Amino acid sequence: MPRALLPLLAITFVDVLGFTMLIPILPFYAEHFGASPTIVGAIYSTVAVCALVSSPFWGRLSDRIGRKGVLIAAQVAGLLGFSLLAAGTALWTVFVARAIEGLGGGGLGVTQAYITDVTTPANRARAFGLLGATFGLGFLIGPALAGTLVRYGYWVPFGIAAALQLLTVVMTLMLLPESKGAVKTAPTLDEIRTSLQSPVLGRLILTQFAFAIAFTSWVTVFALYAERVFGFGPVQTSYIFIVSSVVAIAVQTLLIGPLVDRHGEGRVAVAGLAFAVLAYGGVGFVTNLPWLFVFVALWSLSGALIRPALGALVSGAAPPEQRGTILSVNDSLNSVAFVMAPFISTTALRINPHATGVVPAVFACVALAIGYRLFAVPRTADAAAAAEDDLRGTPTGAPQ
Repeated sequence: MPRALLPLLAITFVDVLGFTMLIPILPFYAEHFGASPTIVGAIYSTVAVCALVSSPFWGRLSDRIGRKGVLIAAQVAGLLGFSLLAAGTALWTVFVARAIEGLGGGGLGVTQAYITDVTTPANRARAFGLLGATFGLGFLIGPALAGTLVRYGYWVPFGIAAALQLLTVVMTLMLLPESKGAVKTAPTLDEIRTSLQSPVLGRLILTQFAFAIAFTSWVTVFALYAERVFGFGPVQTSYIFIVSSVVAIAVQTLLIGPLVDRHGEGRVAVAGLAFAVLAYGGVGFVTNLPWLFVFVALWSLSGALIRPALGALVSGAAPPEQRGTILSVNDSLNSVAFVMAPFISTTALRINPHATGVVPAVFACVALAIGYRLFAVPRTADAAAAAEDDLRGTPTGAPQ
């Protein structure tokens, strides 16, 4: 693995740790200022909408000036947002703080672009797996840390999160080398549009988008599903997420590399989507706790396989000079999924809690249908070109 990957993973872990500390306490903090459940949902949507607007800008800027400066800008936005939460005195400060973080949300797409810059196709999926494991570890530790600190007041975990963001800025300045030199001109919007309309890259991004809807529509209602079907409260639900995180960390740390080396990213993605269909489709048949843990493990396994495989495929298909922009557009579509999915999945929940898995199962099937023709393609440039020609209906080597 490239030497630059280690400081990037360390910085990402500190960043995710600060972010995940908000997850269990932000709704209660908002209610402290009189927010209704609908307002709490609007707070979460604020981040997604702002990130949807800003991520392509940050990605395109990273293609122009390099990755490091854009990562620092995203971290400074997080520092300002967390600091405002710690000092907040009214509900509007919560909205403003989350909007600032969303508008500075160039982090994930640019981080993925950085990984692609410093890795070869042969080890790219393994690197994306390590990134996913880093996220999983942050999600495992952050909420538990917040639950311990919040007893001293809401400002304490928010203040610690701000301090962690400041630490990421210092670490990035001191430890992270630039992965991409500045260029005279950034890719034009027409060039980016042409790349996104490419059959291979376009299908991969649509596959990722459909899977993001499936994943988000399950995660956002799982706690409500567990409450209605099994009578779970916050503590029991957190145990389920701990199990899920442990499975994801183990798979992405230990298994992704060997699986991709043996079968390729495409077949790993097919397996992950098949597990997703099975896990979500089986939710309606779960009647006891052992089976619940089985399906949660399948759900976690599916995501742990799909994200690194699809991430490597999308980043490899993106033109190098547009990589930051393309991956940030991909990240924006994840924000769209985050806005859309809760409304769809809560509708299914209101109809019948046992039907909660229908929506994610359908979108997992859609993802598999969109991307299946690409998933068996080897990782060579000639094979990618052949796949592009095949999807256009043009024989390989024929005049274009």
